[in-house]
Amino acid sequence: MRFEENMADMQAERVSFLSNKLQLTVDEAEKFWPIYNEYLKKREEQFFGRHKQMPRNFNPEDATDQELETMLNNILDQDVKLAEIKKEYFNKIRGILPVKKVLLLHRAEQDFMNHMLNKIRQGQGPGSDKRPGREPLKNLPG
Repeated sequence: MRFEENMADMQAERVSFLSNKLQLTVDEAEKFWPIYNEYLKKREEQFFGRHKQMPRNFNPEDATDQELETMLNNILDQDVKLAEIKKEYFNKIRGILPVKKVLLLHRAEQDFMNHMLNKIRQGQGPGSDKRPGREPLKNLPG
């Protein structure tokens, strides 16, 4: 349950952050968010599919060269699919927003990720609220 709350908090912060950065009008926001949310869902599905290609406990010393080749090709194919999803949805968004805002969206997404990483490093990210029993994350790299 906590994970879902954290994701909802992060999504609400994303909406606020991107709406502010893009200076969306009410009309633009009504058209933009359904398409952008669909994009995020497809990107997430593809991203998690990519991570299935190389488990965290993967040890390349235990794999054959052919298995490594297959794994690498699958990962590269997943990266291409992620780029295709982004291109498809950014083209859809171009039908809603001026091209300047579409370019700002690309930058704002990067800014949002940096913003969230900084909050996590400072112990203020999703799930680091000040409720009893919640300790901030510490000793993160970076």
